[in-house]
Amino acid sequence: MENPPLSLYIHIPFCRQKCAYCSFYSESEGDISEYVEALIRCIGYHRKTARAREISTVYIGGGTPSLIPPHKLSRLFCSILENFSVSAAAEITIEANPESCTPEFLECAVSCGVNRLSLGVQSLCDSELKRIGRLHSAQEAVSAVKSARKSGFENISCDLIFGLPGQSAESFAKSVDGLISLDTKHISCYNLQLEKGTPLYKSGAALPDEREQEQMYFHACSALGKAGYTHYEISNFAKSGFESRHNSVYWTENDYLGLGAAAHSRIGGYRYSFMPDRAAFIKKTEFGFDKSEKIDDPLLEKIMLSLRTLRGLEISLLPNSAQFIARLVENGLARTADGRLILTERGFLLSNTIMATLAAAEC
Repeated sequence: MENPPLSLYIHIPFCRQKCAYCSFYSESEGDISEYVEALIRCIGYHRKTARAREISTVYIGGGTPSLIPPHKLSRLFCSILENFSVSAAAEITIEANPESCTPEFLECAVSCGVNRLSLGVQSLCDSELKRIGRLHSAQEAVSAVKSARKSGFENISCDLIFGLPGQSAESFAKSVDGLISLDTKHISCYNLQLEKGTPLYKSGAALPDEREQEQMYFHACSALGKAGYTHYEISNFAKSGFESRHNSVYWTENDYLGLGAAAHSRIGGYRYSFMPDRAAFIKKTEFGFDKSEKIDDPLLEKIMLSLRTLRGLEISLLPNSAQFIARLVENGLARTADGRLILTERGFLLSNTIMATLAAAEC
């Protein structure tokens, strides 16, 4: 039997400025070039981890990968191609912020074989961008999309956030409709979660109420659906053929190798990770994972991941939940098809509660 494919994630933990809502590990200081050289050593070390497995997707995330100097980005990709067997048909994604999505960066990314660009737009309203500490304007975001397309990118994904301070249903609709008008092939709409320790949490910023956030969500569902996007995962919408193959690896519990400070992996029923410490990562002489743990409850994992997607979950895995499933269907929160339980768009809004109820009954 052939070895199954593997996905590769590379983490770049650098940002010019941390956003007010962000709780992920990143740093605004430090030598990016020095970090990239450490990544290259790490890639060589983990060549044996992949063994004979073909790499089906590559994702360079962050942080802000578009801050990498072009000559260092080229070195990074050369190392990936030298050490791993990357499929000729691989989806290769890199994240960028509009203010650092320069012509030089785009030209380098295309020459390195990147075929998918993920842009952190977040909003097309300048006042909202300012409140959350973004460094770009709405016009710069629009220009970045147009420049990327001119550089040769057809597969462009843009992130939006709803539930921002001072945001209204009307202003969020403007952002959604603006990205649709740019013919963006993939749009992610994330509901803002206030995390403890973030500047936005500490400030006690007033957010739109639950009813208005629901209006934002349902506008996105309706407008994107009418424009030909499929709502294939809770937060993700795509034109046909432009679904994120890399992120789908996470949701379908397939194996992925994550390299870099704070990066996580899932391989052979285990999770592995590196510490969120850029300086410590650079000093490593060997690049074994800092932490590992066995996935003890695969059914819990499957419930939490599968129900995020349009594919849903096999009902046969839920023998104790027949009555609950019937109520979900009766209340329009789910449907069943081909032996699978699939949440509706209204069900996606209550997914955490639904998943927790199923997990309590089955795990």
